[in-house]
Amino acid sequence: MSEPAHAVTRPLIVKVWVLTGVVAIADFIFGATFVTLMGQRGLGAAMIGGLLSLTAVTALLVETPSGAWGDRFGHKRLVSGGLIIWGAGLLVFSVASNPVVFAAAIVLWSAGLALYSGASTALLVNTLNSVGLSHHGERAIRGSETIRWASAACGAILVALAGWAMADGVSIALAGVLLVAASIWVTFTWPDSPRRAGARIGRSMLRGVRYIASSKARLLLAFSVLAAVDLAIIILTWQPMTVEVVGIDEGLLGVVLLTLSVATAAGAWVTRWTKRFSSSAVLGATLALTNLALIVALLGAIGAIVAYVLAEFLIGVALTTLAVWAQATFPDAIRATATALVGSATGVTIAVTNGVMGQLWQELGLTSAVAATAGVLVVIVAALGLAATVKTATSTSMNQGAT
Repeated sequence: MSEPAHAVTRPLIVKVWVLTGVVAIADFIFGATFVTLMGQRGLGAAMIGGLLSLTAVTALLVETPSGAWGDRFGHKRLVSGGLIIWGAGLLVFSVASNPVVFAAAIVLWSAGLALYSGASTALLVNTLNSVGLSHHGERAIRGSETIRWASAACGAILVALAGWAMADGVSIALAGVLLVAASIWVTFTWPDSPRRAGARIGRSMLRGVRYIASSKARLLLAFSVLAAVDLAIIILTWQPMTVEVVGIDEGLLGVVLLTLSVATAAGAWVTRWTKRFSSSAVLGATLALTNLALIVALLGAIGAIVAYVLAEFLIGVALTTLAVWAQATFPDAIRATATALVGSATGVTIAVTNGVMGQLWQELGLTSAVAATAGVLVVIVAALGLAATVKTATSTSMNQGAT
């Protein structure tokens, strides 16, 4: 009985891992240059932050119901449709020269990403659970996260090796073509995913909202939002920090991204040892240390290098821990919906953070804006960790008293 189950799921695990790697390469080719490209084409810090905050719109309008759409129409459709829209956004981005065109590109990019995000993971985990192989889920997710960041390093290598030979717009266009090709591959070679034809989208979303708001998932949601703030800060600021503070030439951004991606992959990999501790404890410690590390950027070029490499390593630990925790917690019936709702919350968080950081960057300067925001986050993470500890201690005491 177990052999047929393995025969069904192993190819799917491999397909998800391959897709994760391909998407990560494309995403990080784009990530290596997009902020710099917007600056080169005449956009200021506040404008860049404001345009990137448009992703909040797609997070609310697309990400929020996308999980319910996946449950109703099948996650394979979300994966392939999301990839082709995302790829189209990058192609438009590569030729954009004014805020209006950049805005259109960002909406397409973020809408496609919102559809794709979490769909392949929900498909994989639900399939494993349906054939009695749920115990492979944690390994599959951890492997996917490690491959994601290792592939990001490969994308960074491509930028480092070929960046000198092409304009940033050309490299972003190639990333868009890669995503469109991945969409075609999924459409014609992946098996059809299960659908719940009778599932009502509104009812699925309501169940998901109730679950996310329950005591089972509130802490997970809070840590997801805090991790999203740190991720947004790093994504928005690492390129200007590298060029303006560290003093590295723009042509070497691919090398810097390679270093940061390897650090994140290492963080994802070491979670095989941190799993012996509770997820909330691991996340509280890593997010607090992440923000303490970012404050070190105030020390100048060397401080900025240490800050961002260490922060990327810790973000790798945090994001992988969150992914495993979420998929181990969410029920199969609303897995995609719950994943989409958390993704919506983090998407809005990233968008708002981009807008706020753009203003702070313009008013305070880059390093001061990063350090000030990180200092506030340290206090918030500490308060959340303390509240979680008190709640756990109170619950344990009540259980012992009842016994």
